[in-house]
Amino acid sequence: MEQTKPATATSVHEHALLKKVLRTLHLWEFGYHVREFFCQLLRVDYIRRLVDIVRYLYYAGLLRRMRILEPDGLRVDAVKHNMAQMRKWMGVSRSNHLLYPLSALHLSKASPVLSIGPRTEGEILNLMAMGFHNVRAVDLISYSPWVDLGDMHAMPYKDHEFAIVIMGWVLAYSLTQEKAAQEVIRVTRNGGIIVVGVQYHTKTLKQFYKKLESVQEILALFAPHVDRVLFSQDLPDHPCTKWELMVMFSIKK
Repeated sequence: MEQTKPATATSVHEHALLKKVLRTLHLWEFGYHVREFFCQLLRVDYIRRLVDIVRYLYYAGLLRRMRILEPDGLRVDAVKHNMAQMRKWMGVSRSNHLLYPLSALHLSKASPVLSIGPRTEGEILNLMAMGFHNVRAVDLISYSPWVDLGDMHAMPYKDHEFAIVIMGWVLAYSLTQEKAAQEVIRVTRNGGIIVVGVQYHTKTLKQFYKKLESVQEILALFAPHVDRVLFSQDLPDHPCTKWELMVMFSIKK
């Protein structure tokens, strides 16, 4: 009859190590599913808005972390205007217009993403809802640990730091739009994606906005680095008083 060999110290150690690895993998898988579940919840506009409001009350209200930067190069009272609009746009679903086309691309969800001028955490939460988990933001107004205080004309980031940059309805506030566009080019990687949204309005308030009237005007600001236009929405053929101009393109350096 064949005798069972006694377990050696090495085999016991290997068995314990294997159990530890399997336990870690199960915990990692559990954590992954929890994160995915949370991301799915954030796809619901009302839930995202609730999370945005609760975090705002905690960081801006309870911890009093609101900070403001007022640099040169912006339209008159642009910061004051955005402060007044902040609570109105919490968890705003308007970022869906830019982020849904982006989510259709085959991109790594680990890609470093920069959101410029999100006002609140709503756009960041929306990016998280779509699976992106390496997201930073920069704005002249910040209460959030996710949002760096900075100016889009001179951002506090290294060259080529981001694979994706979102400029949702901020470019029109700049008095030097070409400078802002070239600063975005600087922090974006070669082959990276830039997504821009601009509101067209026939009654644009000149003290707040510098009007852009076509996708071509937007792209001209980023010349000569525009490579491929991946998505665009220009003015319709029929007359309109208000419209969302949007364009998503890759760059080459």
